[in-house]
Amino acid sequence: MKKQVCVIGLGRFGATLSQELFQSGHDVLAIDVDEAKIQDQVDRATYAVRADATNESFP
Repeated sequence: MKKQVCVIGLGRFGATLSQELFQSGHDVLAIDVDEAKIQDQVDRATYAVRADATNESFP
């Protein structure tokens, strides 16, 4: 069953989790503050966005 998942933080664990979920057919929103980590995930997640998840004004 396809799920929608948000992975916040693309360190070693988050990046691997995002990639595995995406390869398993799930929709993955990957979020990190580091643009380099976002660029690394472009082909490994449905959406990869640069954002500060600790910022309460984040839409």
